[in-house]
Amino acid sequence: MKGKMLFVFFIIIAVLIALVGRLAYIQLKSGDRYARIILNQQEYSSKTIPFRRGDIVDRKGTVLATSTDVYNVILDCSVLTSREQYLEPTIAAMVQCFGVDETELRAYVSENPKKRYYKVMDKLPYEEIAQFEDLQNDEKNGKNIKGVWFEKEYIREHPYDTLASTLLGFTTSGNVGIGGLEDYYNETLNGVDGKEYGYVNDDSNYEIKVKEAADGNTLVSTIDANLQSITENKIAEFNNAMKDGQNEGAKNIGVIMMDPNTGEVLAMATNRTYSLQNPWNLDTLCYLSADESTKAIHQAERIELKKYYDTDTIDAMTEEAWNAALSEHYTEDQLSNIRNTAQLNQVWNNFCISSTYEPGSTAKPFTVATGLDSGTLTGNETYYCDGGETISGHHISCIKRAGHGVETIQQSLENSCNDALMQMSYAIGPANFSRYQHIFNFGLKTNIDLPGEARTDSLIYPEDQLSTINLATNSFGQSYNVTMVQMITGYCSLINGGKYYQPHMVSKITDANGNTVQNIEPTLIKETISEETSATIRQYLQGVIVNGSGKKAKVDGYSMGGKTGTAQKLPRSARKYLVSFIGSVPADNPQVAIYVVVDEANSEDQAHSYYAQSIAREILKEALPYLGIYPDEELTGVNEGVGITGEGIQVEQTPESMDSEVPTEAPQSAEGEPSGQ
Repeated sequence: MKGKMLFVFFIIIAVLIALVGRLAYIQLKSGDRYARIILNQQEYSSKTIPFRRGDIVDRKGTVLATSTDVYNVILDCSVLTSREQYLEPTIAAMVQCFGVDETELRAYVSENPKKRYYKVMDKLPYEEIAQFEDLQNDEKNGKNIKGVWFEKEYIREHPYDTLASTLLGFTTSGNVGIGGLEDYYNETLNGVDGKEYGYVNDDSNYEIKVKEAADGNTLVSTIDANLQSITENKIAEFNNAMKDGQNEGAKNIGVIMMDPNTGEVLAMATNRTYSLQNPWNLDTLCYLSADESTKAIHQAERIELKKYYDTDTIDAMTEEAWNAALSEHYTEDQLSNIRNTAQLNQVWNNFCISSTYEPGSTAKPFTVATGLDSGTLTGNETYYCDGGETISGHHISCIKRAGHGVETIQQSLENSCNDALMQMSYAIGPANFSRYQHIFNFGLKTNIDLPGEARTDSLIYPEDQLSTINLATNSFGQSYNVTMVQMITGYCSLINGGKYYQPHMVSKITDANGNTVQNIEPTLIKETISEETSATIRQYLQGVIVNGSGKKAKVDGYSMGGKTGTAQKLPRSARKYLVSFIGSVPADNPQVAIYVVVDEANSEDQAHSYYAQSIAREILKEALPYLGIYPDEELTGVNEGVGITGEGIQVEQTPESMDSEVPTEAPQSAEGEPSGQ
């Protein structure tokens, strides 16, 4: 019996020796490999390192949009509960530094002891986490403060809030640009997130690997913050002077300032500004008329219904059926969001590039340039204005029903004479007129680097549809549509020697360290007219300011050129007008161009271009000295004491004298029928 026990004992000893030997062999030969396998099976945390979205600055480096770092307070409950001594000091520090609810925090930790990521607070500036970090790093009191870390991210900030809001746009979550430069250059402004993660190295040690984020690039815009501020302030001044308890000062006001020799936009503004810090604020809906709100909501609801019904079904719906269909697919909260967003889109819309209208008499210099450059006009012609032309049974009136009498081409522009322009159109002919409309880029996009530029290709007549009456009305800016950016870009080519530059908003792109990534040079697209024709047009436009309809735009001490416009909108019985002024300084060597549009001024007497002229004059009075453009004429006191709305001006023409009969062949797509000055 004793021998058997010894035998079993030795067998066990032998097995143990063999097992130890085998383990030693594995450790020596494959220990590292198995260690890595075990370590790789463990769960290691990783975190994203966010990129910083690039800034947007003005032409002089003033920051208009930037990204500021903020911190989310993250609690790792698994660390906090891993040792008993961590709990109390950590919770006490969080209550002291962040003011969190202690009861709620304890309850969460108790219910989720293994939770590794719990966002306690978000988007705190560094100043608000600094105290906690000091406690955490204190060798004596902070050794048991564990399980709290700070997740860095960025928020978009706009130091001047509403300044250039329609130009800049804003961002939503995920660094997605909405409108303006934020939208158009979204990929340029965005960078690439970095990553921090753990791995097992060749020595079987756990290490932290960091791949740094690549920050986004910065846009150096062409706009000047001071010029933009001057422009917006003058628009606001006009709006405040004209508005009443129910209506804004005008339905729309737009202003563009441009360098005519480069196509750089120096300022672009509308009356519909909004807070870039809070673009979803519904208070801005005050800009919209009841009709505009109703139309926007109806269009948005129709888009939603088209997801479920065909067009014929939607068209046949009664109001009751329409509302029932919406309620079937959406909650009231969802419908409210759809309707609010539809209206806010109208506020965020940039009138200067996204809205079309008939230009009125600001188009007349283009007609004259077409005639001169094509050789169908010599410049020596005279015309007899007897108050209008009768074409195909329609009498189309001049702004002066009694007639201007005999006029030269220059005088016809100074007087803004429809009759003379119509007579010019007969000589120019459909082929030349259509060809030069395309040369001046009407009907085509300018491709400015902003989102939402409106198409106008269907809003001008092709050559084969330019009947005598259509050609006649087109000659003075009626029956075709343009955008503001089309008009001022084409105008710049009229006055700069015939060079059509692509309008642009950004002059340079730099990286996060300020190094130049790309210089965006002025792009000469084409030549529209000859130097000789351009010089003649500049002379004519100066005459408009000195002797004609543009006197109210005159800035004392400066030579200027320009043209006025008053467009009557449909329905004509409503007597709604869009008035405008386009001009340049100095007259013979233009360094700056400006275009002002006032759409439906809040007045019973809307049909006066001096609304637009006065806004332009008041902007230029401050802008010209700032730009270093010095007076080149003697001071005469012209327009002294005349205010932003033109008060103090003796009205020389009544709205009735500016009406013209609407031809029945006007395009159905046209928003309104312009006439006269």
